[in-house]
Amino acid sequence: MKIRGFRLAIVITVALGFSSPAWSVRKLVGRVIARINNDVITNWQFEREKLKLHELLARDYSGAELETQFRAQSPNLLRDLIDQNLMVQRAKDMDISVETDVVKQLDDIRKTWKLETQADLQTMVEKQGMLWEDFEDNVRRQTLMREVMGREVGSRIIISREDTQKYYDAHHDEFNFPEGVRIADILVTNEDRTPEEAKKRAEQALAEIKAGAKWENVVRDYSEDKQTVDNAGDLGFFKSGTLAPQLAEAVAKVEVGQTTDVLNTQHGYMILKVTQRREQGLAPFVDVEQRIGEILYNQKMQPALREYLKTLRAQSYIQLAPGFIDTGAESPTDKLEMAQANQ
Repeated sequence: MKIRGFRLAIVITVALGFSSPAWSVRKLVGRVIARINNDVITNWQFEREKLKLHELLARDYSGAELETQFRAQSPNLLRDLIDQNLMVQRAKDMDISVETDVVKQLDDIRKTWKLETQADLQTMVEKQGMLWEDFEDNVRRQTLMREVMGREVGSRIIISREDTQKYYDAHHDEFNFPEGVRIADILVTNEDRTPEEAKKRAEQALAEIKAGAKWENVVRDYSEDKQTVDNAGDLGFFKSGTLAPQLAEAVAKVEVGQTTDVLNTQHGYMILKVTQRREQGLAPFVDVEQRIGEILYNQKMQPALREYLKTLRAQSYIQLAPGFIDTGAESPTDKLEMAQANQ
């Protein structure tokens, strides 16, 4: 089962959204604040992670609440950096090679950004203040960590049908749905083209779909809906009566898995795909079994990964500079509280 929706301190993502020149260009090394076997973490890396965290939180919070969230989450930043180093080292010990995956992921990023060549991708990365070597290495490290998590932790997590059935029986309220429809979209805007050109582009996209092209590939190549393009165009679930009349009328004419014709909307030319229809009431177990499996998998993954990282720590040499705390180590609570009291 894939790791989906999984959130621990280690977030397996490529830092596409964090391209501030304030931290992206490596101008100095800084003093060493942690040694993890043969690797080191510098104060510069640590400060960079703090800035990235602050930028991320600023998307959802502001003012005093932003600072409260930052103070609550920042103590685990050094732990996260140590976790990452431990897993990358473990991947090397296991002789895991991900170069083919790295090439594919870089190409996927290029396609997401609608760039023609990898040279164009490198140019964009460098324009945003990042070193290409750092960007590429970050993709490689994230891939290595994901492989270690899957092989060493995820592969040992077993979710039985009995487990999913028990969860379903105990959480009927989570699966008691209103009537409605789930849809995905392809949007072609008029921003940089005439309405005629936009319509023609949308019609080309629809022609590819009817010719058998995969929906997610056409979304990636044509859609300009920045909110949904990275998620196969998924717009989410709409209760009956909440869709705009024009869209509701078009959607009502197609079956699940089918697409509408090109629609001329106020946002541009759209193609909608019906991905699910739902009757009011409790969803059948078979319809939500996979979703429940993912919920249970992620619930088990969090503590299992933390225990695995504790094991890696016990097998490794880790030394911290005075004043720094690894909250992933055994019994760090007292030291952490002391450090926070002295701030």
